[in-house]
Amino acid sequence: MSNYKNTMTEKSNQELISEKSLSIIEEKLVKGMTLSEILSEEVNNKPLYPFSLMKFYNFLKKNPESEARIIEARKLGIQTLIDKLLNVFNYQEIENPNQILWIREKVRLVQWVAGKITDLYSDNKVQKSQVDSQINISWSDNTNEDYIKTIEAEIENPTSITKDN
Repeated sequence: MSNYKNTMTEKSNQELISEKSLSIIEEKLVKGMTLSEILSEEVNNKPLYPFSLMKFYNFLKKNPESEARIIEARKLGIQTLIDKLLNVFNYQEIENPNQILWIREKVRLVQWVAGKITDLYSDNKVQKSQVDSQINISWSDNTNEDYIKTIEAEIENPTSITKDN
């Protein structure tokens, strides 16, 4: 019975996504590229990265520190796109009305995404306020002892107090 061959292999401990690859992806995100655009890059008709977009997202779920780095890179990428759009408005002469409409739609999309990703360009910024959650209860000096005893009696036995008509 020992003539069988183990067909199951153990998963390699080596991660497909190296620190170098992650740094390159971060850099490209900061330049304004999208993640799907980056991971679909090819060199000589071969994928540049040995992992798919889905595997990359699974990697990020398992590595919160890497996920935070990618999220920060995406935020910076949005700022880069906004800078690029500002350059278009400042320095580029546009004569074709169709180009103006197309650029306007790009601007709206980038504004919408920027408002969702980073608070820097959001109209609804989260405002932090300091709230005192303490409640101070104090008795006034004008209260007489008979009134306090009446209230204490009512608290201890609410049915024993009779109404004055």
